Parts: sequence; C-alpha cells; structure tokens
Amino acid sequence: MNTIDDDCKIQDAESYLAAMQTLNKKDRPPAVLRLLMNAFESYRQARKIGWSRPWNKYGVKTFRSYRLDLDQDTDLIALANDILTEAASEMPEAARTFVNDLLDDRPQARHQLMGIIFFHEIEEGDDVYEGATLSFGRKVEKRYRDRLDLVFEAPVDNQRAGPFARMRIFVDPYLGAKPPLWQTDCPATASSQAQAAFQRLSTVYTAWQSIDGRPWDHWTSAYIDHFGPRRHYVENSHFPISETQ
Repeated sequence: MNTIDDDCKIQDAESYLAAMQTLNKKDRPPAVLRLLMNAFESYRQARKIGWSRPWNKYGVKTFRSYRLDLDQDTDLIALANDILTEAASEMPEAARTFVNDLLDDRPQARHQLMGIIFFHEIEEGDDVYEGATLSFGRKVEKRYRDRLDLVFEAPVDNQRAGPFARMRIFVDPYLGAKPPLWQTDCPATASSQAQAAFQRLSTVYTAWQSIDGRPWDHWTSAYIDHFGPRRHYVENSHFPISETQ
C-alpha cells in the first residue's frame, strides 16, 4: 500500500496518489495535513491538474467562493463575453478561438462549461487589493482543466477600499505545463462593461451567501494556505466581513 511520511514530499505520481489517500483519511494531525495539502496543491499546480492556478494562490487569501449555475447566470456569461469582445483586438488568434469555443452558448458547449466566483484579497509588496475572480473552465481528459479567468480588483489603503481600478484576464487552456496562452493587466476604464461586472459580483457576494448550492466549501480548504479569513479589515469593503471574521 502506498504511504507518505511526515516530511510530506510529493515528487512523483506514486507519492501523489499516496498523498491523496492520506488526505482522504484525514487521520493525521492538522499541522501535517496542512503541510501535505500545500505540497499536494503545489504538485497539482505545476502540472495544471484540476482548477489550481498561480494567480489565485501567491499572495492571495480567498475568503468566499460561489458556484455558478450556468443556466441561470447568463448575465455573467454575457458580461464576460462583452469584456472579451472588447479585448479581442489584443488577443492572439489562438486565444480568441479558445474563448469563443469555451463560452459558446450552444447546448453541447454549455453542458461542458463550469464556473466559480472567488472573492479574495491579494498582497503585492506593500499594496493590497480586494476583488473577485469570475472563473470559467471545463474538463480536459480526466485530471486537467481549461481555464479562463477575469479578475476585478480595487485597491485598499489605510483600511479603506478605493473604487474598482484594475482588471486582469488569463486565457489558459490546458496545453501541458505551460504559461497562459494570453494574459493582460489593464485599468478598469479599458472595458466599458468591466464596471458593470464588478458591481454585479459585489451584489451576488451578499445575495448568494444564504442560497443553497451557491457557496462552495470543502474540508480541504481549511488546510490550504491561499484559502481562509481575510488578513485586512476594510471599513467600506466591496465584499464586507465583520471585524471578527
């Protein structure tokens, strides 16, 4: 039987499967589970297994997540399409083709589409932002995912949030362990629909909290460094929490 020691090293497929078995048993001390889970996530991210991507990990704390219902949330898909259409002239042809195929509204394509909203804060040196990631994807083979992320963020200074200021886009189909096919970082004013998307995400942040099936949570997130409570209290947050959370 595969085992893994308390050094929590994952270097190959055999130790990856052993780590998965150990995590599923949940019979190690919390400190060991945390070490193992973060090693597990790093192994997955380096190989683009599952949903994990570096821009949602380093410097990030994701404090709330929601599942999209792609039959109901057509407004969010439409906003994403509008933003990407405005950015199309900047994208390479392969990125445009991927985006159009992923967000295709034909039933077969829509059936394959998955969506999550991540609400997060991010530290970049001395700068802090709060924001929301509108994330779309689909399975590739069994273990991998295509992924498209639109990240909307507002700066935080002296415990106060400024207005929506920047948008980042990551077009990242699974093409092996390679960088995204295309990515951009631009001011909020670069898209006429970005402000509408930010406001919509701010609205659903509160509105969906008590709706069954919307919040996404899993016991493993308690042991992953980039999930957890906010590190910065923000008086006028676009995504408010209480000071004690």
